[in-house]
Amino acid sequence: MTHSGPAQSLGTALAIGIVTSMLAAGAVLAHPASEGAHPSGCIVTVEPGSVAVGSQFTVAGNFGGASVYVLKGANAMPAENAQPNVITPAGSSFSVTFTAETSDIGDLTVVGLLPGSECGDADGLTVTAALPDVAMAQPSAIESIGWLAFFLGLILASRRLASSRR
Repeated sequence: MTHSGPAQSLGTALAIGIVTSMLAAGAVLAHPASEGAHPSGCIVTVEPGSVAVGSQFTVAGNFGGASVYVLKGANAMPAENAQPNVITPAGSSFSVTFTAETSDIGDLTVVGLLPGSECGDADGLTVTAALPDVAMAQPSAIESIGWLAFFLGLILASRRLASSRR
């Protein structure tokens, strides 16, 4: 039975560690930190976060009876006497679908408030004039390094298996 050298074992361990770290970091970065962390306990989300004119977007919240405002500009807040775009039925949650119009092009803020309480939240939306580019994006440097480390780990592991069979 042949044993691999310490350099090959160390290389394999490092490659596996790097790939595992990158996969874990990608999963963490894919989820917004604000999810579920709003001080009032009320959460409003807009999906998708970017749409073209004529496309639909959905506003959802974990509280019912909300006044929902779709406001022009990033981080906008409704004026004290502003009329909501929609008032949702009472209940434990809501979901409302809107269609983006030409006048909506740019950054929007969607605000959901429960009148007479501290319950409320906001989320951003971007409306574009043209359909988004559906071409596949180039991988980031971290993704490229991750795949390189993954394949390097596979090569080192297969060499180790092959040498142990001799």
